[in-house]
Amino acid sequence: MPKSKLTLYMDEDITRLAHKTAKLTGKSVSVMVKEFFLQREKESQSKEISPFVSKWIGMLKTKKSYKELRDEHIASRLKKYEDTD
Repeated sequence: MPKSKLTLYMDEDITRLAHKTAKLTGKSVSVMVKEFFLQREKESQSKEISPFVSKWIGMLKTKKSYKELRDEHIASRLKKYEDTD
């Protein structure tokens, strides 16, 4: 995979700490950053979804956002409330 440049802006103290850690571990800062993100990705994929939640995955086929669905639901509840008056 081709590499691309990434510029990070950090406090000078953190920059020094990153370089010190890289020297102590024998790794470059780039490798440490790469390993950090790969570990985060691995952790997020390893989290299990409970059976209660997994039965609902894919049930709702819509392109609407959560906010749109929520607003529609609230509007329908308000309409029902207004119709009972």
